[in-house]
Amino acid sequence: MAAFKFDTVLSRQDTAEVVAAVESLGTKRRLSGRGVYQGGGKGRQFRFAVDEAEQWWVLEYEDGRRGTYRDGIVDFGGRDEPHEADFFRPLPQTLQLLWPTRILTWANPHGSFYPVLVQHVGRRSLLFTFEHIDDPAFRQTLVVDQETGIAKRLIGYDYGIILTSIDSLSAWSPTENPTFEAITGPVPTNY
Repeated sequence: MAAFKFDTVLSRQDTAEVVAAVESLGTKRRLSGRGVYQGGGKGRQFRFAVDEAEQWWVLEYEDGRRGTYRDGIVDFGGRDEPHEADFFRPLPQTLQLLWPTRILTWANPHGSFYPVLVQHVGRRSLLFTFEHIDDPAFRQTLVVDQETGIAKRLIGYDYGIILTSIDSLSAWSPTENPTFEAITGPVPTNY
């Protein structure tokens, strides 16, 4: 496993080391799954399929919105015109959880948070606490599976993204009309 400084307050200078350790957990993603985005007083479920080696992804929401990336073209279903892009650039935040260091959190040139604490949580996960660069009282958390390197949960100021299942790519059926069960309580955790 990557080297992390557990249960120790980290400095901004530790960010690059933490990012490198998280990146070392990952492999090429070829999978499908489901999740929930909660924000603005509402929850919205989604499903996705990703093949990093073949450079494509599909993201479908329960309200019928859909985004795709294939053959170098990203299409968000009418929100914008389909256009050329590299694989990682147009990733929606819900899919960025599959590559946690792609989330604009890591105080990179575009991010505004940096990690201040890494802890074990559950049986196989790591809990990262982030502090805003301008306001140390403004925090967010990220839970990453230490075996797969996939983030299962991101909790920000007014939103949360939770991956509820990760499956093999063979579980994905592109012609299937997605169905979503109603959310009737807290989204279960599996750390």
